[in-house]
Amino acid sequence: MIDLIADNLTNTRVLAMAFAAIAAIATVLTLAMPLLATDSLGKRMKSVAIEREKMRQRERERLTRGDKVSLRKSPKQYMQTIVERFNLNRWLGEEEARALLVQAGYRGQAPYVTFLFFRLVMPLTLLALSIFYVFLVLKLNQPLPLKIGICIAATYLGIKVPILFLKNQIAKRQLSIRRAFPDALDLLLICVESGMSIEAAFRKVAAEIGHSRSRSPKNSR
Repeated sequence: MIDLIADNLTNTRVLAMAFAAIAAIATVLTLAMPLLATDSLGKRMKSVAIEREKMRQRERERLTRGDKVSLRKSPKQYMQTIVERFNLNRWLGEEEARALLVQAGYRGQAPYVTFLFFRLVMPLTLLALSIFYVFLVLKLNQPLPLKIGICIAATYLGIKVPILFLKNQIAKRQLSIRRAFPDALDLLLICVESGMSIEAAFRKVAAEIGHSRSRSPKNSR
């Protein structure tokens, strides 16, 4: 069997026939691929039309109720009090944190105050929990310096937790934006074709896409 395969591999006639067959199959596949490809434009336009009717219905209901949408919220009073009393904006404020908050979709003063509050609370909380578990619950049979090191490590982790949370939210938000981008383009086209200016179309698409993404289960993640 091996000898037969070796003979065929060295036979120019067999190799020519094999290459010709491969070329013929590749040609047939190249010509057939456009015919086999499905056109999803019709389905997308139908889904866009359905979404457009939903948008109109929601807009009518909102106008009937007289609701006003506010993108910026006021910070909670106790958080604001603690931040101002301990002057956390001076000691814990970071320009990088503001940039991360914006990238994660948190705008305004309220998210920044909340971030400063948790930058103060999380290290103290994890320090108290680590002391409680290391010295009272687990009762580790280890040297005292090692126990203190565990508590210090937990405190350091508490300092980094708010930053890690923001980076996780940024990754999730970027994934959500990538998934919503095709629908946003379709809605933008509809708005422009309906006679809206480009600024009004961008505002409308941003409001509707944000509304639909917030209504989807787990924000479509």
